[in-house]
Amino acid sequence: MAGAKKGSWIGATVFGSVVIVVASWFLAINPTLSAASDVRAQTTQVKSQNDALTLKVAKLKADFAKLDDYKKQLGEVQKQIPSTAQLSDYLRQLDTIAAAHAVTVTSVTPGTPTAVVAKTPAVPAAQPTPAATGSATPAPTSPADGSSAAGTATGAAASGIPAGFTSIPMSVTVLGSYENTLAFLSDLQTATPRLFLVSSFTGTGQQDSPASGGKPKTSVGDQELVVTGFLFVLPDTAAAATPAPTATPALPGAVPGKNPLNPVGGK
Repeated sequence: MAGAKKGSWIGATVFGSVVIVVASWFLAINPTLSAASDVRAQTTQVKSQNDALTLKVAKLKADFAKLDDYKKQLGEVQKQIPSTAQLSDYLRQLDTIAAAHAVTVTSVTPGTPTAVVAKTPAVPAAQPTPAATGSATPAPTSPADGSSAAGTATGAAASGIPAGFTSIPMSVTVLGSYENTLAFLSDLQTATPRLFLVSSFTGTGQQDSPASGGKPKTSVGDQELVVTGFLFVLPDTAAAATPAPTATPALPGAVPGKNPLNPVGGK
């Protein structure tokens, strides 16, 4: 009898221990392990973010160290494509290279500034789907030029052309010897700070002729060279915007029943 009681107590103790272990696993150990796993995952994510931020900070430090070089490069680019037309400065540049090559500038004609836009390639019109029966309506076709409101907006955004980028048509006419006018044409494209894109030029041979009508004396073998092309302007979008003027506060109105000419009492 005593052995049976002892075995019952042992069995109950073992069962109780198993219950405690199982309860501890589900109520304490397993949640703790899950929380630890989540903390490790968050730690790994934060470490990755910190590594990325460290690389960005290092890149910014390197760029900042080259800030003066970048400003110098920007200044050189702005000489080629300024933020305003600056036609008077460009005319002085033309006079300089004309004098250097002993040619005479007889005409400089700027045109109307035009915004530079990217050309969208034409999309061929979609062919109508053959109808199953003669009474069926054919499928609608796309516009012949391939344009649409959404497509136009997307093309403008993806063109890469900065906002405000403008071209100024320009025609320049010079008179001089054949060799000198060609030297002027070369320097027009390479020896001036301002970028000038030549689109066409026409040379006309001259005869012996006295100076007249603003033109110098010419001889056989001289050439009148007409050069057409474009100057470019890109406004400085980084300039600080002018703050909006503040409204002037309204003056107080007259007090009803009070004479404004009476002196105000007081000590």
